[in-house]
Amino acid sequence: MASSKYKYESICLLSAFALGAIAKNETINGYNFFLWGPKLDQPKSQYEHDAADIALSLLKKRLGSEPLPDLPTDNVAAVLKLKQDLGTERLKELLAPDMDDADKFWHGVINKSTSAWESPVAAEAHGVVFLPNLNVTQFAAWYESKYADMANLAANPEHYVKETTQIAGGLTSKILEGWGGVTTNFTFPSFGAPDRGKDPFLPELQDYPIQQAGDKVLRDGTRFGVLHLALRSVSGAEYEQPHDGFEVFSTVWYQNGADDDHLDHERRHMVIEIVNLTLQAQKDIESGALSS
Repeated sequence: MASSKYKYESICLLSAFALGAIAKNETINGYNFFLWGPKLDQPKSQYEHDAADIALSLLKKRLGSEPLPDLPTDNVAAVLKLKQDLGTERLKELLAPDMDDADKFWHGVINKSTSAWESPVAAEAHGVVFLPNLNVTQFAAWYESKYADMANLAANPEHYVKETTQIAGGLTSKILEGWGGVTTNFTFPSFGAPDRGKDPFLPELQDYPIQQAGDKVLRDGTRFGVLHLALRSVSGAEYEQPHDGFEVFSTVWYQNGADDDHLDHERRHMVIEIVNLTLQAQKDIESGALSS
């Protein structure tokens, strides 16, 4: 790692160890995050405001002439309040045309693909986080708790619905969310230990002791993607931090008909999620909502 001291009030660049990627050191809510993955080189806040523009424009379009509630001037706060005011069922109703468009989009990706799942493409995002009251084990437990669903609307402006249930060996979720405006209604029938017999393209990631993976399935039963989440503890000394942290490594795999413009929307989407979800987990640990 770089030997010079980091200036935490600004965004700095450093080599991201063996990956050859570039990590950005950002101070967010007073905490240090090292983030990498997207090709579009912007801070997390810009990714989030851009996503909020997409979500707010979409909801206003679907509402048409219906009056809007009083909304904050900040677009991230505004779209969150609008989603909260509309509620789950109204959001599903409003976004029904967009779900249909997304189904067509994903079937188009599949139809353009040349090798099914033999040579899929990936969108990857990494976040190394240093939060004083949250370790990797606590975050993994929080992610499987009801509090993760409760945090979903605020975790990303393009999140609309997430309903998760515990099942044997993992989780199952019904989700409505968008990536660059591709607003998709899908499920994770099962999200648990990676099945590399079924999906040999999933890397082993032996340095990441906590891993989960699951199929992303459209309403008609078509598998259109695979999500792979990997977590590990990180030494604070490695990043010149006063205490240890952990890394969230999130990858979504698609057939090779998915273009890189879409994949980069997903990379940005995952960076936003990593920051917002870990911050909320920290709050829930501090408050005692989730026992540490």
